[in-house]
Amino acid sequence: MTRVLGIFETRDALLDAIAAAKRQQLRILTALLPTHDDEVIDAVGVRTTWAGRIACGGGIIGGLAGLLFPAWAVEQWPHVIVSGKPLLSWPTFMIISFETALLCASLAAVAGFLVGAWRSRWIAGRAGRTLLHEARPFATDAAFGLFIACPVERSREATAILETHGAVKCHVV
Repeated sequence: MTRVLGIFETRDALLDAIAAAKRQQLRILTALLPTHDDEVIDAVGVRTTWAGRIACGGGIIGGLAGLLFPAWAVEQWPHVIVSGKPLLSWPTFMIISFETALLCASLAAVAGFLVGAWRSRWIAGRAGRTLLHEARPFATDAAFGLFIACPVERSREATAILETHGAVKCHVV
């Protein structure tokens, strides 16, 4: 398997090249963009991350822990009565629950981001390091890039497809 990096000057040329690569059954690895672009991201087929779901799960777990832990602590030491207030004071437990939900959600989100970053670097492996090395001279605020994978015998065809659809430069990696 070889990889081809095409550098484009316009967004439209990049979208045309993505469509042409899909028609020719070339595997698109990633696209390099100067800014976020939903249409290009959808065209490339980037998978969504689990970080939001992980953060939500952390928040739910933290919220439940914030309700259950104070109730458990009060049941363990029922003789500690402060100012004659009720032992199970749910309005005050809600404050604790809210704070622990925020804490656990943020910790889970950070853990999800770190695991996702490690996983993507591990999956990219040598190809990702090569991509960063090859794309560095073209990583400007005005250039677009498309990184595709193809069999070695189709590398000339892939390069020709990218150049036909407006690639300024193509590199076989």
